[in-house]
Formats: sequence, C-alpha cells, structure tokens
Amino acid sequence: MSEKEAAKELVLSWNRLISDYSPKPLTDFLKSNSGLPGPRGNLTLAAEVSKLIASYWATKREFLKETIIGWSKSGDEYLMFVAYSTIGYVLSRNPSEDDWAVPILYEANFSRLWRAREGVTIALEALLEDRADFTLGLIEDWCISNNPIVVRNSIVALAHPTQLRRNQAQLDALERYNGVGMGIIAEVADLQDDTKMLAKSLGFTISVAAEADEDYLDELDRWINDPVKAWRPIIRENLTKARIRKKYPRRVEALLKHLG
Repeated sequence: MSEKEAAKELVLSWNRLISDYSPKPLTDFLKSNSGLPGPRGNLTLAAEVSKLIASYWATKREFLKETIIGWSKSGDEYLMFVAYSTIGYVLSRNPSEDDWAVPILYEANFSRLWRAREGVTIALEALLEDRADFTLGLIEDWCISNNPIVVRNSIVALAHPTQLRRNQAQLDALERYNGVGMGIIAEVADLQDDTKMLAKSLGFTISVAAEADEDYLDELDRWINDPVKAWRPIIRENLTKARIRKKYPRRVEALLKHLG
C-alpha cells in the first residue's frame, strides 16, 4: 500500500484494531506499513495514528497510554517515532498528561535512532500549534544545558513558517536558539556527529527566520564579519535558499559577495 492508502486503511480499520484493548493488532499494522526498512518511513500513517489516538484519548486513555509507552520502549525505530509524535498530539489537547509524557519526550532527544529523535520535532510542532506558550517555556528549559541535539531538535520544530507568521514569540525564540546553536558550533574545534547535525539544521533554520524577519539578515552580516570558520558554510547554505533569494534578492546577493 502507498502511504495514503495505509493511512486510509488505518481509519477504516481503527475500531477493529483497538476493539480488544490489546496493542498487538495496531502495532502489527503500523510495523507492516511503516515503509521500513527503506529510505523513507511512512509519515502520513504516523500523523494519522497520532491524530486518532489523541481524538480517542478521553475514552480509551489507559489502553492508549500503555500502548504509547510500550512503543517508546520497543527499540523499533518506527514505533518509537510514532510514540513520540503521538505524545505531542496528546499533550496538545491534554495538559493533565504533562507529568508522565514530557519526561519521555525529553529523553527521546537522546535516542540512538535518528528517526525516533525526529519524533520529538513532530511532537514539538504539534504542541506549538495548540500550546505555544507552554512549548516555548519547555524549549527554554530543555536548552539551558546547550546540548547540541536538544538545540537542534528545538530549532527544527520552531522553524515552521506558518506558525512564525502569526506568533512573534516563536519567531523570537527561533532567532534566539539559532544564535545559541551558532555559539555551540563556534566553541568546538572539530564537529562531531551531534554538532554536525546541529550545523546541518542551522543550514536552513536561519533562512526560515530571515524570510519572516528581514532585519534578521543583519545577524547574518554580523556572523560574516566574525572570523569563525565553521560558520561560513552554514551562512552560505542559508543564502542559497530560494525562500530568501527570491524575497530579498539584492540583500542576499550583497551578503554572498561579502561572504566571498
């Protein structure tokens, strides 16, 4: 089945899959339609099951909570991704679940499986949509340690163009943590896996912020003037993004010329 077909089948089969309050039927369906192993996991299916679980939370809480926790401990990359993304959808509607769910989400930042870690960014995006102030506070708490992976996951979640256009506080946070990320990059002599991942994400999140705020291009100019070698490819990558080249062609061209 294609991604869309699997998501449609999930909706049609939902009541049957959860009817006996056993995680196995739903778990087996997800695993058989995960798209893994392969280059791409089934994101459409993951989004659909996250929404379904959130919508059924009030009536089947204990069963669904047990299922999510089981997936988070399974060691299966797709199930873990679904568990963490689902937590975001559940928390977006149910603040009373924060105490048990937020610690699981935080620890997921450090999973050895990269797809599982991506579940954190999906969760934060869902939370930013419905509980923006709470999520911005959560990100602030998480990023106090300046851990490269936590900062990376935070800026990717914050860099949501639609949300940025209507939420100045989110835009301010993205600009702030882009700066935190650039500071982390500047302080390491050799980029390791976690800082390489942070640098790669900074290669687009800066341009997302600049698209929403032209004045942010001044920050790129300041970074260009600073002799931090590791910043230069990050800045160049952002200046090649169509989102700002089309919107501010003269300024971006001038910055590229300044960068050399």
